[in-house]
Amino acid sequence: MTRLKMIACSLPVLVVAGLIAYPVFAGSGKSAADGKKIVAQFDQNKMTLAKAVTAAEQYSKGRAITVISELNDSDKLALEVYCLAGDKILKVDVDGTAASVIDMKEVKEFPITEEVQVRGQVNPTAPGTPGTPGSGNNPASAKMITNQTLEVGCGNCTYHIAGVEDCKVAVKIDGKSYLVEGANVDAHKAGLCSKTGTQALVSGRIEGDKFIATKFELKS
Repeated sequence: MTRLKMIACSLPVLVVAGLIAYPVFAGSGKSAADGKKIVAQFDQNKMTLAKAVTAAEQYSKGRAITVISELNDSDKLALEVYCLAGDKILKVDVDGTAASVIDMKEVKEFPITEEVQVRGQVNPTAPGTPGTPGSGNNPASAKMITNQTLEVGCGNCTYHIAGVEDCKVAVKIDGKSYLVEGANVDAHKAGLCSKTGTQALVSGRIEGDKFIATKFELKS
């Protein structure tokens, strides 16, 4: 099975084929030959990523984040479109010949690989550069959190995050502390400035050294 993974970044661009605004796609196929096989199928079927995204978004009632193009065991073009609908991540299988939805199911997280170039991280394995494993800014370590109860506290007072001098909300995930964006909570007023953390029900995603929250509910 030949696969060409396309990971969506955050900046919108114009997809020329459909003149529709969609996220930027960065390709990471194993070789140019793999990509040519898939492109040939796109041309043969008069198919575009824009058509696959449109079909998936209409079917899931969500927003497309990631697209994976592949040739199945019968050498037919198939696409997996990952959509975010509320707090749910949905994998939508799209027929590459007719841009019609074949199947849809809920999954736990988006597919992310170490090889993917995201936000200009050209060499993810170079020591000391963004994207280096263990640097805290590796796309492979990024993940989605959906309705999980996690420890939260103050980035300065509780977790002593380097460079943080003010009282800011932070969350602890897999032993690492991340500053929270989108929580709309004052860390000091909420009583988070203690030596021990408290708990909150959260949803969102890790981006580098920050956690982008779509839900943040402190537990009493």
